[in-house]
Amino acid sequence: MTKNFSPARAVRGFTLVELMVAIAIGLFLSAVTGTVYLNSRNIFNYQDAMSRLQENARFAMERISRDVRMAGFSTCGSLGGSVANTVNGGTTNWWLNLGAPIMGFDNISTPPAMAPNAAPGTDAFYVLGVGGGDISVISHNAQAATIQTTQHSIKPGSILVITDCSQTSVFQMSGPTNTNNNATNINHNTGNTISPGNCNKELGASCPTAKAYTYLPGATVLQLSAASYFIAPSTNPNSGNSLWTCSLENQTGGTTACIEIINNVEDMQVQYGVDTDADQSVNAYLDAGVVTNWANVLSVRVNLLLATPPSAGNLSSKAQTYTFNSQLVTAQDRRVRRTYSSVINLRNRTK
Repeated sequence: MTKNFSPARAVRGFTLVELMVAIAIGLFLSAVTGTVYLNSRNIFNYQDAMSRLQENARFAMERISRDVRMAGFSTCGSLGGSVANTVNGGTTNWWLNLGAPIMGFDNISTPPAMAPNAAPGTDAFYVLGVGGGDISVISHNAQAATIQTTQHSIKPGSILVITDCSQTSVFQMSGPTNTNNNATNINHNTGNTISPGNCNKELGASCPTAKAYTYLPGATVLQLSAASYFIAPSTNPNSGNSLWTCSLENQTGGTTACIEIINNVEDMQVQYGVDTDADQSVNAYLDAGVVTNWANVLSVRVNLLLATPPSAGNLSSKAQTYTFNSQLVTAQDRRVRRTYSSVINLRNRTK
């Protein structure tokens, strides 16, 4: 028996109701998938931004701590006091002010020389000490202004410290050229080949006084370390403020070089632990403006305020309220901010 075939029944599709249900289900699944994706992306962006924030804060504190701990330190003890400084401008350049190996500036209005373009209302400070790489003295010809040493890679123009624990002198290396990084002597002559240069070739007294002194074998030569820390506008567009440093490190031109260390550091506030009763322990933490004797500073408390970069977007669901330097502040945007604090002891002054 032959069955009747109906083409209309063979090509029957979805009804309008079925299509609407399918579209509704598809839209729902798309919305759920999109929401999960957006939430996952937001969580990733938040975690990534916070990780970078913490990493930047850790790096900043470690770098600051390294220099603060060594403030005023030489191989024999304290820099300052009877140190003979024969570098021209030793009493006017902050990075040669060995009489005050730590100095702070509070609530800046006019940027000091060690903190160019510093952001108003922020704090700044500098520290001086000696760097690593001790070089032993074999002999010293004071008249020829030549120190025979073990092999070294120091270049002319470097600011150096020489000490035998009874006398300490600061001078600028005038030679040799040391192109191959294997010199075995250091010169401390005068002349126009380096800047600012030495006021005389004697090492026994600070400028302008000239007093001969000969260092015996066993004395030590080190590089002078000087670094300032301050907050100033970033060179990167739309990045707000940054943490900056001006440092003598690797400099041979007789001045410091300023570099931007960390972006999106909005503020730095610093207090100084002062010993007021000569027992080598901190009695109070004071702002720089009320410290009367910097020789009594035993520690530094550094407070940093960091923010997530604008490129990370609005990571906070609402305007954030945070406490910085004992003050409650409400941010005007939805960037996330974190405060970081560290107390750093000056190793050469504490017990």
